Amino acid sequence: MRNPGVRIALGATVLVHAGIAWWLLGLREAPPVDSTIALQVAWIDRPATPSLPALPERPAPATTTRTRRVSTSAQPRPLQSVDVPAAASPSEPSSPDAAALLDQARDWARTQSPQPAFTHDPLQRRPPPAADGRFAMRGPITPEDIAKGIGQLFGGAGYTQDPCPQIRRNIANLGTGGDTELASEEIRRLRQFCL
Repeated sequence: MRNPGVRIALGATVLVHAGIAWWLLGLREAPPVDSTIALQVAWIDRPATPSLPALPERPAPATTTRTRRVSTSAQPRPLQSVDVPAAASPSEPSSPDAAALLDQARDWARTQSPQPAFTHDPLQRRPPPAADGRFAMRGPITPEDIAKGIGQLFGGAGYTQDPCPQIRRNIANLGTGGDTELASEEIRRLRQFCL
């Protein structure tokens, strides 16, 4: 250890580790023992709601053409619901209710030619789906596909059973200045296995 930079780095590392150990040991200290109650639950009762006196029914104000002064009292008046009868005009018939519309829809559905079966039958035999050319489905993944994928991750191109690509690469790598015996052997293998 003749290099002073190594000594400084080693000393700084030891000091940082000692500081972290001292800090972690400080975290292990037990909490003060003088508090005997760790958790106390206190239930608060809900106050009873006072009952409001019933207000007398006020008659609906008659509509007049005079303007009314707005009262500016501190207490707002409670809102009242008013039943307003629908004005039936003689030119428009009244609209049907939901039950009548459902009956009309049910009658219309019965008159349609092919009656669809909306009931689910799990035991019904269905024809297998046919490929109609809209999209291509992939075949199931086999252990061979998984092994090839792992081989491509670690080995680049992966393992293939066809020797022709490797033979062609060997011939291309030998070029014109390579060994003639090795080139003739690769050409013989190319003719035997690939042509």
